[in-house]
Amino acid sequence: MKTITDTITLALPAAAFPMDPERILFFDIETTGLSPRASSLYLIGTIHASGADQYTITQWFADTSASEQEMLTCFLEQLEHYDGLCHFNGRTFDIPYILNKCDKYHITPSSHCQDILSDTTQTRSFDMLLQLRPLKKLFGLAHGAQKDWEQFIGIDREDIYSGGDLIQVYSSYRQDLLLHPEQAAAKEHLLLLHNHDDLIGMLHLVKVLTYRLLLTRKKESPARIEHATLLERRPGYSAATISFELSAAVPRKVHVTAPIPWPKLFRDQPQKELELTLEHSLGLLTIPCVHEELKYFIPDYKNYYYLPEEDTAIHRSVAEFVDKAHRKAATAATCYVRKTGDFIPSVSGKIDCDGLLLFQQEHRDKLCFAALPEPASEDDGSSWLPAYVAAQLGCFL
Repeated sequence: MKTITDTITLALPAAAFPMDPERILFFDIETTGLSPRASSLYLIGTIHASGADQYTITQWFADTSASEQEMLTCFLEQLEHYDGLCHFNGRTFDIPYILNKCDKYHITPSSHCQDILSDTTQTRSFDMLLQLRPLKKLFGLAHGAQKDWEQFIGIDREDIYSGGDLIQVYSSYRQDLLLHPEQAAAKEHLLLLHNHDDLIGMLHLVKVLTYRLLLTRKKESPARIEHATLLERRPGYSAATISFELSAAVPRKVHVTAPIPWPKLFRDQPQKELELTLEHSLGLLTIPCVHEELKYFIPDYKNYYYLPEEDTAIHRSVAEFVDKAHRKAATAATCYVRKTGDFIPSVSGKIDCDGLLLFQQEHRDKLCFAALPEPASEDDGSSWLPAYVAAQLGCFL
């Protein structure tokens, strides 16, 4: 077995990664086939943080048929010092392959290593393929292989081979070791280079995770938007644009759209979709705007009365002064107040933000609306815009 090490310098957006990057081991394997019973493991590569923007690559290379067991032992010994693994399609291929080979050689991983290797929750064993797969269609990628994502963010490899291409190269390398050592050395370089570029490529793909972090649906999503500003304030316009700052820069400018489930009243809107542009650390969200009378439905309807003549609800404490003939107990569908103004839709539904009222056309409508501040108002909406924007971003996946 040969051990090869290298050090690279690379700055990563830590905010985009779900685990402490200094406690994570990135890894990738190379084999002579898909089945661990009918093929051999000839290379295990890892990369880990080793300083400020510094990463160390370790590769264990099988130069003999007896190297497999030693490579597995070295890998597990290194994994013992880390809290988790990161890989690309490792959940389906790399990890099952490793575990099968461990069984073959009667190697029992420690409980710590076993917990990581058997994790299916994406908390200790993080598969980038699973995280990036929902973005493939959104960004127009045909396949979504690791090299496709690298090309998407402008990463050019020195390596031009696939893992399948290199199976024959490794077989030829083993034959040349004794008879043609110079040719064997050149082939060894190709084998190591492919794995080397796979490992570095995974680090670069951490940058792509910034999109996934922004576009996921989570309750804590508003914290990901640092600041938001309403750019359009004119009354009667057909769309509003909100600019916002990102907590981590995206590696490439993207422009995507998401449909809006318009109720019947608004289906003639000139703009039908949400539009999102992300570039560097800035985002622009363009939302159709409607000028209409909508209703805010008060949740605590049991403490309200509905006044049919005024078509509004009032609290019981006030309703005591209204003739009983002109009032009746409010229901969930009649406990509302009306407001006329400019509204933008909340495709994500309810938004967890203090002070933000969401309006609807009718009580059972799924689509809610947020009222834009009046053009002459000093309130620019900054208190609720970050939460609003973050909630809408989850609609693009």
